[in-house]
Amino acid sequence: MSVADQAIELVRRLNDPRYAAGASAISRELQEIQLSDQGWAAADAMLDHADPNIKFYGALSLQIKLNKNRSTLDDQAAAGLKSRLILWFIRLALGNMPPKFVIDKVCSTLATYFIQSPVPWTQTVRQIVCSLHACDVVPLDGLSTYPDTSQIIPQLSGLRLFMAVRFCRVLAEDVQNSSILGPQYYHLDNLLKTNTADSAVLMTYVFSTSTPLSTEIRIEAVHCFSAWVTYSFSHWTTDPVALQLLQNLTPMVIEHVLHREEEVRDPTVEFFVNTLEYRSKFLQRDHLESISLLIRKTIGPQCLLQNQSFLDPTIVSFSKLITAYGKLAVKDLISERNRDSSQEVIELFQQLLRAPGYPAEDDQVILQVTEFWIEYAEQIADTVMDVEEDKFPFLTAVRNDLMQAVQTYIPKLQAPSHSEISEWDEDNVDSWQFFRDNISDLFDQVNSVPDTHLLSNMVILATSVLPTQNWLHLEAIIFSINCISDTIALSDENTQALSTLIGSSLFSDISTNSADIPNKLKRAAMTLVDRYSSFIKKNPNFLPPVLTFLFTILASTPADKIKLADASAKSLEQLCSSCRKSLTPHLGELLQQCPQALSGPSANSYQKEKIMAALASIIQALPTEEAKAAPLISLIEVVENDLNTAIRTLHEGNLEDSEILGTSALQCLASIGKGIQAPTNDVVDVDSDGDEDDDNSATTNNFWTAQAGVEIQKRIVQCINIVEYLHSPGDAMDAACAILRAGLKETKPGPFVFPPEATVAFIDKAQITTPRIEAIIGTACSFVSNCSRKTSPHMFNEMCAVYNRVALVMQQLGDPANDPQLAQLCIDFLQRLLVSYLDVLLAPSDEEIAAAMQFVINCMVGDAPMLKRNACSFFETLLGLANPRTAHTLPPCRVPPLAIITAFATPLSRALIFNMGGLAQRSEIESLCKPLRALVFSQPGLAKAHLEEGLMDPQFPSTNVGEKEKRVFLAKVLGLRGGRQTVVVVKEFWALCKGTVTSFE
Repeated sequence: MSVADQAIELVRRLNDPRYAAGASAISRELQEIQLSDQGWAAADAMLDHADPNIKFYGALSLQIKLNKNRSTLDDQAAAGLKSRLILWFIRLALGNMPPKFVIDKVCSTLATYFIQSPVPWTQTVRQIVCSLHACDVVPLDGLSTYPDTSQIIPQLSGLRLFMAVRFCRVLAEDVQNSSILGPQYYHLDNLLKTNTADSAVLMTYVFSTSTPLSTEIRIEAVHCFSAWVTYSFSHWTTDPVALQLLQNLTPMVIEHVLHREEEVRDPTVEFFVNTLEYRSKFLQRDHLESISLLIRKTIGPQCLLQNQSFLDPTIVSFSKLITAYGKLAVKDLISERNRDSSQEVIELFQQLLRAPGYPAEDDQVILQVTEFWIEYAEQIADTVMDVEEDKFPFLTAVRNDLMQAVQTYIPKLQAPSHSEISEWDEDNVDSWQFFRDNISDLFDQVNSVPDTHLLSNMVILATSVLPTQNWLHLEAIIFSINCISDTIALSDENTQALSTLIGSSLFSDISTNSADIPNKLKRAAMTLVDRYSSFIKKNPNFLPPVLTFLFTILASTPADKIKLADASAKSLEQLCSSCRKSLTPHLGELLQQCPQALSGPSANSYQKEKIMAALASIIQALPTEEAKAAPLISLIEVVENDLNTAIRTLHEGNLEDSEILGTSALQCLASIGKGIQAPTNDVVDVDSDGDEDDDNSATTNNFWTAQAGVEIQKRIVQCINIVEYLHSPGDAMDAACAILRAGLKETKPGPFVFPPEATVAFIDKAQITTPRIEAIIGTACSFVSNCSRKTSPHMFNEMCAVYNRVALVMQQLGDPANDPQLAQLCIDFLQRLLVSYLDVLLAPSDEEIAAAMQFVINCMVGDAPMLKRNACSFFETLLGLANPRTAHTLPPCRVPPLAIITAFATPLSRALIFNMGGLAQRSEIESLCKPLRALVFSQPGLAKAHLEEGLMDPQFPSTNVGEKEKRVFLAKVLGLRGGRQTVVVVKEFWALCKGTVTSFE
């Protein structure tokens, strides 16, 4: 069996389902033939086969050979190959219509020859056309004997004409794709340009002839024109002659927008939509005027015919064209608003909004034209910002356009009922939601235009609909009002409008008729509260009905709508927090409503936390500390009752329920702690260095340090201790730490500002196996910051106890790589001690100090970037403290910092040098240079000996540097005495060690 026969047999097997299991092996065997020297002959044999699938693989094989072996072709071989390709192409055109996939592959193979041939293929299109006419290959030197291309094309039969157009299209598409591959293909640009005239003649004949042509040929001509325009616009914008050849075709193509056959019309419309959006400069002024006339006089009226469906694909397609034109012409439509043509276009866009039914489900057109209205509104808003109103002659007219559109849009926003939308296609549901989001952008832009009175008009509409109880219509209006919240200025007019709306029966009607009100309206009303909370805060007389509304949602929402109740709880917390002072007179009423809200059918722990935080924030705003005690105790009692239930459940043997109940109770207590925190001005960032000066603390009422206040604190601490009894207290431990941190943030005495020994006792129970040990170490960090403020006494003993516990955790952790997150928290704790409690850090025994220092060094030599950065920061600070010049400013320590540096100079220097010798990442170099610079600056003698020892260590990580380079590096570093240029030297040395540079002078 010859190689060609083998290839044919392999293709047969590839297309035979019986050989599917071995398809990969068959493909590999076929590819070996295709890439071999006999691949050319095999390809010819396959192209000569009657089976279309085998023909396809023949053309594919030639493509592969051209892409892989183009360099092996000499001029003669290239010419012979081109002749064979044209011959196979002609043979396809002489029979019956072959499968499209075969035509495409042969066309693509010819285009590949055009791209890859070492001999430029000139007069490409003309040679193809003449060869199709002659039914044989016409050589290049014989083309001059043939008539002009425009005279030959009308003589081509249907299939031959189709294939000529198809080849022109594929040629442009493939050259466009090749143009992104690199400069080696740039020569194709001029080569393709020389074919523009013949291609334009070919397309002109198809677009203009009165001779009946098949639909396939006309479709192909549209796609061919699109491909040539795409290429020309990308490459020939500076060559008006070449571009003009294609622009001359545009009027003929515009006529195809109204072609009687949908298959021709749709790709034509799509071409103009894309051109208007992405290549508008290709279109000349007369082209745009023709499109405008077509839209105003033909397409637009056709879309608006009575009983015309706005789901009809043709109408939707036309609406895309209308929208694309409108977006392009938007500036002219505004600046020439008084022209009849502009009036006609704007009126068309207004009419296209008025189809009956729901957007997406019943009306796809509105989804398109909304893009125009957004662009129109945005352009007007921008123009108003850039010019004075008296220099904007048509402001009144365009503002009226926008307001008319808004009036039409609001009813369109009305949501379908649940039963209706449940029958919708999922894509239409998504499109409907996208439509609503787009309208939000539109209304926002409209509201930026002065004197639209948008809010006032919407409020008038809302209050007129409210008595009708058309709830879904009302939701659409409230949704619209929410859309413009970001651009609403609280002018007198807008303040009056909001007063009218929020002071209306809106919230009381929803509360009274809660069971009949759609959830969508409830959500919209909650969003209204959130979006306009600043207005409500300034007008506290509106708070009672709003709060009643939110509590009603919590108490009445069914279990299957839990997200609605969750949203209500969140809104309640935010409103109470921002309006806390205004709500203190209503605290008693709110506490009474609490049990009902907490027992609603959809009640859960999240809602409970939010309600507790809301009430606690109001308690915080009470005028005296004594006044806070009773309502706070009522909240604590709720937590205590839940914890007692958790303990009882635990004793009954139900570990899981006990854990859920206990965790929920502690999370509620943490929310109370968060809510009762003082406002921002009285809160300190526990993660800062804690240098705040709190002059007001001395005048703070001492209630919380007296017996009554201390008793409340003890009850809270007892609640925290529940974590000792829970079976798996992970989340509960997080909540307990959050409770402690809430008090550590305060700057004044308060219910959650516990005595230090309470926090110490909690931390002192921690071990590596304790659930959420990271949260406990984080709390220890906060404790250090809290005790580091200038007004805080120096708590040596308490801090030593906490340090001992953290040291135990570090010992149990061992290698920092075992838990980098925990190790990072431990380093953070040590850093805070280093800054504020140096005497505590250096108080333990030598062995314990050594263990802590080695832990930090282990972090420095590990792979975790953040650990390495924190470890470097620690030693930078410690080296600064060890500087003899500043030793007199330090507190008395059992061991001076200099002694620590002296003892650990060897491992510290080795860690730094090994990192700089290639172990570190480039991004870590600057962090590593900080302790290096501090070491050289504060201890130059110590640095020289120990850095040299590290450089000469036999285990130094790089073999790319020798002793000479190491000594040059050391001399440079020492000579810079800790200066900024050290970083540059270290980076160069690191690069040398990594092998990315080859010299280091």
